[in-house]
Amino acid sequence: MRLLLAVIALSLPSPALARPVVAVIDSGVARTPELEHALVGERDLAGARPAYAPRYDHGTMVATILNREAGGAVDILSLRIDDPAGCPANRPPPCQPSPAPIVRAIETAIELQVDAINLSLSLADDPAITDAVRRASKAGILVVMAAGNAGRDRPDNLAMAEAGFPFTVLVGATDAAGHPWAGSNRPRPDDQRVYVWRPGVAVPTMSAAGQTVFGTGTSFAAPIETARRVLGRASEVAVAAGTH
Repeated sequence: MRLLLAVIALSLPSPALARPVVAVIDSGVARTPELEHALVGERDLAGARPAYAPRYDHGTMVATILNREAGGAVDILSLRIDDPAGCPANRPPPCQPSPAPIVRAIETAIELQVDAINLSLSLADDPAITDAVRRASKAGILVVMAAGNAGRDRPDNLAMAEAGFPFTVLVGATDAAGHPWAGSNRPRPDDQRVYVWRPGVAVPTMSAAGQTVFGTGTSFAAPIETARRVLGRASEVAVAAGTH
């Protein structure tokens, strides 16, 4: 029986019917009508704020894209890490100047035995976060990370992806025509094994207030890959178990 579901004391489905659980480490997720049946819990790793009351839209937008791409077939655990002080004017949400809440969030995801972690964050190769990603991958957890929006020829969080390979991947953003978005950090030729491209320009989603909005950036490409990978793995497990 999945530890996560036991810990948050929900009504448990039978193991054969258990849905994959994805930890969205972000700015918190609103319980919108579209997400209320997918959200299984929220923990605040950076403060003690009310659940499902995010200051910023980012986490809700990411979770909505994930839920839509998965066809509503995954459960979402929100692990909130945005700075309670808010974001400086020059930094878009979610922002967190310390690696500690992000590390705690990854450790929480490991403890709760989630199936995948979505990191739509602006990350540099911090040793503590890289170590946490490595531990998650050793636990068999998929870790999907945004490649970043600085338009560079190398992702800033490449070491994290390498540390967890083959359970980790960086996601770049493409436009509607399938071309790389100008703002996406790109892989070098030898980085291709830990890098994929997914749509990330004007991706339709929902704000925390439940309004239709559009997201552009690798943050919004990452949950598309997360959904595809976690559902692909679930299908493989079902086939192996003879339940699909």
